[in-house]
Amino acid sequence: MVEAHGNNPRQEMDSFSSRPQPEDAGGRAVKLSDRPVFVVGSPRSGTTIMCQMIDAHPHLLAPYWETGLFVRFHELLTNHIAWIWKEHRASFPLDRPDLIDWIRRSVETLFAKLAATCGKSRWAEKTPAHVFHMDLIHEVFPNVQFIHMIRNGRDVVRSLQNVPWAPRKIRWSIDRWIDSVRAGRRYGRELPKEQYMEIRYEQLLADQENTLRALCKFLGEPFAEQMLAFHQPANNSWNYSFRPLRNAPINRYKPLKFLQRLLFRQRASDLMRELNYR
Repeated sequence: MVEAHGNNPRQEMDSFSSRPQPEDAGGRAVKLSDRPVFVVGSPRSGTTIMCQMIDAHPHLLAPYWETGLFVRFHELLTNHIAWIWKEHRASFPLDRPDLIDWIRRSVETLFAKLAATCGKSRWAEKTPAHVFHMDLIHEVFPNVQFIHMIRNGRDVVRSLQNVPWAPRKIRWSIDRWIDSVRAGRRYGRELPKEQYMEIRYEQLLADQENTLRALCKFLGEPFAEQMLAFHQPANNSWNYSFRPLRNAPINRYKPLKFLQRLLFRQRASDLMRELNYR
């Protein structure tokens, strides 16, 4: 089922057979199925809702849960195996390219099996903490596309202070937002424009259709009306009812206390100005 939003769904679907063919840095054609999508950003910045919308596209599968795969792969490469290479190199004949290839095949196998169950040819993944490992993800998948979700830091911090899994430490919440946004933007500047896109959560909330149209253009995919009705079970890969996104108050949690607001202003004012948040 697809809710009507003014356009003809049949015409939208008919255009899917003529998807543009992207190219890599060397001008070689890249199959879209070889171009995974990673949604990254600070926790509580809209990564989950974006992933659910992407999954509603007829070509893209996106688990609504976090895999955390590259958090663990990073730890493996920088801690355990790095120690083995240093202390017992002769007993471990694999080098970094071998391990990168192993990671690539392992991740591709996992997502290919998931995508095959839905008849989809391409996959996306959402783990906010992957924003700190974009370099490793890019090393494993040179043609990857990143979607960096960014949200007003005050709203992120308020939300983090009210979710059960986050520390009730205001400095942690503030620094997590700052570090996440800066990490994503820093690595994003090193990528070609066709591999990195920033989306503001507030923009998505205010104008879902045009934001998703811009997203699909970035991904090289035709826009699909059903992305707007991602919350309906018939429109996602999991036959699951999600909460719809509504243009309503973004953050209903109680405001930060005076000293918390003061600390936020002290630590985050530079980044807030950089992002044109007030």
